[in-house]
Amino acid sequence: MTVPTVAQQHQQQRAAQAAATATAVRTVWNSIDPDNLEQSWLARVPLAAEIIRRGQMNAALTAETWLDAEVGPGEGQLIPEAAAAATGDLVLQMLYPLLVAWNRISRGMSVAVSILSGATFLEIATRSLVSDAGRIADMAGMVARPRVVSYVRVVELPACARCVLLAGREYSFSEGFLRHPQCDCTMAPKRPGDGWTPQLPEDIYAQMSPAEQRRAFGEAGVQAIDAGADIGQVVNARRGMTTVTRYRRTVQATSEGTTRRGLYASRRAKFAKAAGVRFGQQTGGRDRTTTPRLMPEEIYRLADDRDHAIRLLKKYGYIV
Repeated sequence: MTVPTVAQQHQQQRAAQAAATATAVRTVWNSIDPDNLEQSWLARVPLAAEIIRRGQMNAALTAETWLDAEVGPGEGQLIPEAAAAATGDLVLQMLYPLLVAWNRISRGMSVAVSILSGATFLEIATRSLVSDAGRIADMAGMVARPRVVSYVRVVELPACARCVLLAGREYSFSEGFLRHPQCDCTMAPKRPGDGWTPQLPEDIYAQMSPAEQRRAFGEAGVQAIDAGADIGQVVNARRGMTTVTRYRRTVQATSEGTTRRGLYASRRAKFAKAAGVRFGQQTGGRDRTTTPRLMPEEIYRLADDRDHAIRLLKKYGYIV
């Protein structure tokens, strides 16, 4: 028996939500004035931000319904707003596509091509933001359900080599969910006595078309795998995945240290105002928060046990 159908359906629903949100946001970006990029995009930032937040909320809301049906009620109620907020600074994501377009123009590319580059970046960022909000809600909801002892990675094609290699991996809640931009992977809860077995990398690889295999692993990689090489020897699953250091230790947190100095920061504040989002909290006379809000993955790593994890989830506003 493979991963439960309900988990696969949940994954497909989440991927469709991310794709639909990205398409809607790209439509907003495509309506900017080529002769006045900054001001025209600035005027559209509130709408784009609202579309992304709505997509994140919808993605997070599906977690509770899915887990209630498959596992049963948990200890506390998920807060979708907290899952969305944990994905990071939305204002920065609104600024980056404009910076990408300007960078292309400064390198001599046409305005049309530069706008297209900005659109591509914005679409990738949007898909990631929506998927991450959903995954954060999924994991918080599973931790709040004592019957769930671990989670299994669910991979849906098309997928990159890194995700294929991780297919079917079972993780404890102290281990964070590895993902990359545009990653559509989700997780399935595992309980004692569950008889289903996950799809392994070899199973996913066998389901891929030759074109998908070449795109994910490269021509030489496909030849090696077909010749009997282990997929794990062909792919470096952790390439490009980094962590952040805060307070002399490595943690995953949602806060970023920013100030108002410099062109980049001043433009960020400008976009924050347009989006209706505060630039920062006044703490000790500075526009920054002194204590980062821990990501759920970091909470699970630091927690002594499930009860401790639930207390921290409540403390940091992920469940009530």
